[in-house]
This record gives sequence, structure tokens and C-alpha cells, in this order.
Amino acid sequence: MTIFARRRLQLMLDQLAPVLVQGKSKDILSRLNHPKNVEQALPAEMELALLWAIHSLGDLEIEPEWWGDSKRPDAITDTLVPGRTVAIEIAATNDNAISGEEAMDTIALQISAAANRAEKGVGNFLYFTFREESGYLDRRYIRRRLAPKDFTLTDPMSRTVQDWVLSGRSARERLRLQGAGLDVEVERKAYRQTRYHNIHSSMPPETHSLDDNPLFDLLRRKKRQLKAATPGTLRMIFVADVGSTLLRRIGQVGERDWTNRRVSGSQVIAHFMTTYGKDVDAVVAFSPFKELSSFRFNGLSDRKPRRWNVTFCGSPALPQPPDGLQRVAEMLPEPHYEGYQARSLFRQGAFSPTGRGQYLGMTIKSTKGLDDLRVEFPARMLLDLLAGRMTEEQFRQQLDRPGSKNIFEHWLSRGMTISRAEMAPRDIDEDDDHIVLYFSDDPAVRPFKLT
Repeated sequence: MTIFARRRLQLMLDQLAPVLVQGKSKDILSRLNHPKNVEQALPAEMELALLWAIHSLGDLEIEPEWWGDSKRPDAITDTLVPGRTVAIEIAATNDNAISGEEAMDTIALQISAAANRAEKGVGNFLYFTFREESGYLDRRYIRRRLAPKDFTLTDPMSRTVQDWVLSGRSARERLRLQGAGLDVEVERKAYRQTRYHNIHSSMPPETHSLDDNPLFDLLRRKKRQLKAATPGTLRMIFVADVGSTLLRRIGQVGERDWTNRRVSGSQVIAHFMTTYGKDVDAVVAFSPFKELSSFRFNGLSDRKPRRWNVTFCGSPALPQPPDGLQRVAEMLPEPHYEGYQARSLFRQGAFSPTGRGQYLGMTIKSTKGLDDLRVEFPARMLLDLLAGRMTEEQFRQQLDRPGSKNIFEHWLSRGMTISRAEMAPRDIDEDDDHIVLYFSDDPAVRPFKLT
């Protein structure tokens, strides 16, 4: 699973198959099945989900051939707004352009390569912290991450890195590299680092301009797909969060900066509609959201509520969200992860169909004391062990939490064995199942007794 379970995504594909044109079906499949390209897979997942949700209203045409030009919208529907044809363009966005992640990663790779020339493999243990600068330029507030694009490590810097490694100082002190637009501190960790998780900046992903930012640029590009709409057709852009701080923070406390030094996602979308309200009738933002855990009076934590934050920004032609939009939002299954979480886990290979699974938890229940003990056990975890994708040690680590007893040994030592087993009903929104094991008293593993 990523944002949705793989089982759910396959069901969406199956149910959309009759209306998916050949080119679109091949495009979505190739992007979904790309095992390493998160920039393709997550947007394809959201595009598929939104098309499926629109189709659930009872009417959908995908990339119609009869459209007025070659820039065809993703969806045409007559049921989203009663009595009106609606053309919808679907997009997804992340923090790439405002997080500086790509530039920081490029610099980190160059420094790691230089370190490896001094000592093979040491670059895998380096962690990078990039600094920032801020101030005013022509009365406009600016804040810059000191990680320049298209940076090339100079020979003197490369020698500095190698000397730092060869001298042994890397084991006890950090290295600071400064140059034109660059200020980074390099630290050698005791454990291997994961790419993209080995970089950090004191500046969060943010933008300081209403129209010079990636979200505004994306909306502006997408409106061109709707240019050939016939008079009377409503034009909407659905934009999804697949790792976008601007979209994720819409409606949350602290989204707006009242000092006006940075701008929010809702401000960017409102500015877009003010600027291009004659070309687009509404923008709708979809963002997966997981609330913080709440605590009941007995100290136990409730399950984190998962939902979709849906934000509508209309024009005079469509000032209020149509009722059909609420039905589209309700059709979307609960998200398993927020966009930035799914993005991070995807990069780590957590959702590969050929890797280890996403396991359900283990639940122990008893309704009649020791005569009716049962455990709901993650079936995929057992299968990964049997298939050799998980070692016995890894299996044991998953099974035995630190400081807890081995419950199976405990029951066996008390004279109980497995009396029967069954599979719990399969859940389309989970990528694992439960094997339900029942335990009961068994003289085969306990001393004899008289009842």
C-alpha cells in the first residue's frame, strides 16, 4: 500500500477498465508499476483514485477524442454538477521545487563521492545539514537555502573532504564547507545513512511569492488543458497532495503567516482563481490527513483518525462546491499515509510487490478465560518468512516487542496448543490478512490431572 492499498488500486483499475482509453490505461499502468520513480507512481495513484471516484457518480469520459484541441482534459462528466457538463484536469504536486531536496541531494552525492576516494564506503555514513540566509531585497522578504542548484564541488573542496577523512578527524568532528551560495555541515554517523534521509535544512519547504512558486505554475499549466471547452462547460482542476506542504497545511492552525513573509497554499490557489477566474471555474485540493492520536481516560490510545481534507475555491460561475463533490470525497477510501509519508516510504522500497509486506498488527483476545484464547496473526509476515524474504531473526523481532514475553511460549508452557485455525475475511483496503489461531488445553504438553 502507499496512500491506498494495492488491492484497492487493482479494484479501481478493474472497475475503470471499460472507460479507460488505451493510451491512458497504458500510461497509468506504467507509472503505477514503476518500482523506483516516486515522481510517477504517486501522482498516477491519485489520478486513478480521483477518476474512479468521479466514475462512481455514474458518468465519466476520459480524454475525449472529440475535444476541441489536442490538449484533452482527464475527465468529462455530466453528473458532478446536475445539468452541466464539467471538464476536469487532474494534477498532483510535492515539495520538490521548494524543499531544495534535489539540490541538497546532488551536493551530498558529490561530497560522498569525494569522501569515498579517501576511504571506500565512508560516504554512506555521512549526514548533511544545510544552512540558510534571510533578509530583504528591494523591500521584499527573501529566505534562501544555502544549497545552490547546478553546484559542482571544486577541487579544493574535494581535497578538504579527503583530508578530513584521511586524518581521522571525521570520527570526532564535523566538517563545514562554504562557497558561493553554499553552507553545509558534514557529519560522519556511526550507522549507514539512507539517501534523501541524510540531508537536512533549517529552512522548511515554503514560498514567499503568490505567483512565483510551483503550485501556481502547475495550476497555470493545467488550465491550458481546459482551453478548448465549449461555452457552458464548467472547467475544474483537481490537485492532489503527494508530498506537498502547501496543500497539507491548508486549513491547519498556523497555515497563514500574518507577517506576510511566506504565503500559504490557500493563498496561492485563491490568487490563481483571482488571476485566471475566466479560464477556470474552480480548483479543488485533496490532501490525505492523519490526526494525532488521542488518549482515553484509561490511558490507551485511540486509532489515529484518517480522512481527506478537501478544499474548494470557486469563481462567480461556480461559487459553492457542488453536492457531487462531497460524494467524490466520500468515495475515496481512508488514506493509509499522508503524502510526505508515502513519498518517503516509497523511496525506501516499502511498497514494492517483490519486497516485504505491510503487516497488520497481532491481536490477542480472550472471551472465556483460558478456555478460549485466540490470536490474530499477520498472514503476510508468516508468508515472507516461509518465502525467505524475512529471516528468522527479523521474524522474531517483529513478533517479540522489547520487554514483552513470547506469548506462544507462555501458552505452551501452561499446557495449551493450537486447536484450530482460520482466515479472517479479506479487507480490500489492507494488503495483509489475519490468520486466526485458537488455543485450548491439551494434555500433550502438560502434566496429567484429575478434573
